[in-house]
Amino acid sequence: MRFRSYSIATVALVSVFPLAAPLQACCDDFWSCVGAVASGGLTCAVESLVNSIRSLIQNVSRLASTLGQQAADVVNLAKSELNGAAADIRNLAGQAEGDFNAAVQLAQSVINEASRPQLVAPHVAPVVAPATAGTRAAIGAAPMAQPPGAHPGAAPAPKPGGTGVAVRLDQVPADSQEVVDALRRAKDAIDALRPDITQPINQVRQFATQAEQQAAAAASSAGNIAQTALLAPLQTLGNMLTDLVNHPEHIFDPARIVDDAITQITTQTITIMTQVHDAVMQQAKATLDQAQRPIQDALDRASVAKKIADAMQKVQRSRTKASCDALNSLVPRQRLDVRAFVTHVAGAAPAPGIQALNLNQHRTMALAPFNRTVASRLTARTAGTQMAAKLKGPWQDFKRLQAAPPKVDPAAKPRIDTEISRRFAGKSGADAEAEKRALLAEARTRFASDPALLRKVEAMLDGNPVIRGHLAGPHGPAVREQ
Repeated sequence: MRFRSYSIATVALVSVFPLAAPLQACCDDFWSCVGAVASGGLTCAVESLVNSIRSLIQNVSRLASTLGQQAADVVNLAKSELNGAAADIRNLAGQAEGDFNAAVQLAQSVINEASRPQLVAPHVAPVVAPATAGTRAAIGAAPMAQPPGAHPGAAPAPKPGGTGVAVRLDQVPADSQEVVDALRRAKDAIDALRPDITQPINQVRQFATQAEQQAAAAASSAGNIAQTALLAPLQTLGNMLTDLVNHPEHIFDPARIVDDAITQITTQTITIMTQVHDAVMQQAKATLDQAQRPIQDALDRASVAKKIADAMQKVQRSRTKASCDALNSLVPRQRLDVRAFVTHVAGAAPAPGIQALNLNQHRTMALAPFNRTVASRLTARTAGTQMAAKLKGPWQDFKRLQAAPPKVDPAAKPRIDTEISRRFAGKSGADAEAEKRALLAEARTRFASDPALLRKVEAMLDGNPVIRGHLAGPHGPAVREQ
């Protein structure tokens, strides 16, 4: 390749902050290797830095040209997560509605079954209490006397303080009318919950739809925030870097100036991308937040209805006084407001086989959709960080190149000597003199813009032992030494 010439101003700039780069970046032909050796590796260092800045300029240009798309990605992310949260909330509302309707259906089927005539009374097996050895002997010796009017074969009443046959309390049969009354009162309590479930469910669906509409309306203008806030600083930075490549003498300390510009833009990028996200989300999320309490209420009330319906089914199947009392304890006779009623039913000791209620799990379920909006905000911040890294990373690479001292690749000098030997092979006297003049003329053309470097190249060529040996002819010192 042709050697890249650098002015004395560039070398002066090098003295402000050390420039360095591996020589392999530019010593890929004879003249670039000559310049590298003559400058002690400085020309390659400058070229590497210039190339590094050019890469950074390309990054700035790409960021500026794709800024609209990157902002659109953040906008789409915000919309997607908000729409997903709205859909999750609707699903929870549908779940609460479905659970409540299932409880109503179960309660109605229990009532229908309880209303049919009972053809066979339920049989309760007696439970024989433990007896002492004396009691067992007495029972074996003679049959126990039946009280007057007792049905033959019926279990005798236990004597006070004694032992004998007793019926377990949880198997005492309930009066049929008592069962029907308890079931109907429980069914009325479930039916009374319907407006207290329908209203919050409707609110939830309304808030979800409104939030989606607000996000869609905000999205059309949110992307312009990034364009307005970031495009001008990026273009300024790109112009600054281009000026550093073309006219480094215009900037006394470009490292400080570019550092400040990149720091400002990277900080701004993270902030702006978060603002783009919030511009879509803020109003919509505030609307969606209003659905959090109603969805939790709907889930709580549906679970309460299910607990009552399950207790009703337990009464209908067992028809015992214990299960009937348990149902009555769930549904207080005095009228309670819906929140107090939910708290009472949730906290009441359930009948055997009826699952206890944990309303805290509904709070966790209601919070889950909103966690999506928080996560998307963090992702938008990450998108800003990634954009910033495309500026900061290459600039840190540039600064690392600055920090290393210039050095010459050990292979550069042998390459120069090999090429000079080839050019002067078989030449001596006038031919060797003409070849040297041609080399110097080409050097003056290539290094015309950097007089200081040109003087070093001329001195290097004048002192080259291979050239001097050929100029001395067959009787010169170099030949005699050979």
